[in-house]
Amino acid sequence: MNELDDSAGLGFRRARAFREIIRCGSTRRAAKALGITQSAVSQQLKLFEEMVGEKLFVRDRRGLIPTTRAIEIYNKIDRYFETLIRIENEITGSFGTVRDSITIAAPHLVCLSFVPKLIKQLDRTEPLTDFYVRAQGYDQIAQSILTQEVDIGISRLPLDDRFFEWRTIAMSKSVCLVPSEHPLADKDKVTVDDLSGERLIVLEREFASHQTGLNALLYEGRNPVIKVRTDAVGFVAGYVAEGLGISIANEFIARQCALFNLKVVPFHPPATYEYVVFWRRGGGRNPQREKLVDVIISMGSHA
Repeated sequence: MNELDDSAGLGFRRARAFREIIRCGSTRRAAKALGITQSAVSQQLKLFEEMVGEKLFVRDRRGLIPTTRAIEIYNKIDRYFETLIRIENEITGSFGTVRDSITIAAPHLVCLSFVPKLIKQLDRTEPLTDFYVRAQGYDQIAQSILTQEVDIGISRLPLDDRFFEWRTIAMSKSVCLVPSEHPLADKDKVTVDDLSGERLIVLEREFASHQTGLNALLYEGRNPVIKVRTDAVGFVAGYVAEGLGISIANEFIARQCALFNLKVVPFHPPATYEYVVFWRRGGGRNPQREKLVDVIISMGSHA
């Protein structure tokens, strides 16, 4: 691997490494994006933090989490890099067809079903628009919107209205994903009693629909039998389809699982979740974004 280009100034190299860590979420992915070694990225980050005079990340089980100060610095230097990118695009594309670009972030399973249908519909009226799709977890989607590397996000509430604006796509209640041959597949609803002794496929605890079901079991004094844990939204459907267990989800996510031929059965006691399309607060009117949001909303009731 080549280290960062020696012709670049020291401050530029350090800032570029810092920016890419924010965008990618880790030094490993930043190194891959920059085409350098991970140790080089870590060294550039250390030097950048020394320039700034404070630590810019904290580490937890999800990886490197930027501080508030880091986000402020990122937003400032990102504008400089975006200016350079625009200049480069104007130079390289000055003799070609002008194309727009939209970046969308959504949960993994939504990127498999809902987003392709969305882009297909937009392509009918906006054939010159390019799309970049990021499949991410809920926290990552919010961070990507906050750092302005994504134009539009699809997620669920709660979101912080100090930083984001949104419109509702769908109100979604708890359901169970069940193999079609499972005894629970023919029930009108699945209750906590029905889950007793059943093997479960669950998401990590920050995912509310799954935690609601587990909490209900624990409240009733039951010990849930957890077969598989995962952190990818919607991918539980694959494990359910293999007969490894059943899973608690919500209607919006469950509708993305049609290709797995699972039964979707209402879960009681239910919880309600609000799925939204959202963007960073401020910045004034954006006709391109508004058109995209309108299409997402119109599709939401059929997704």
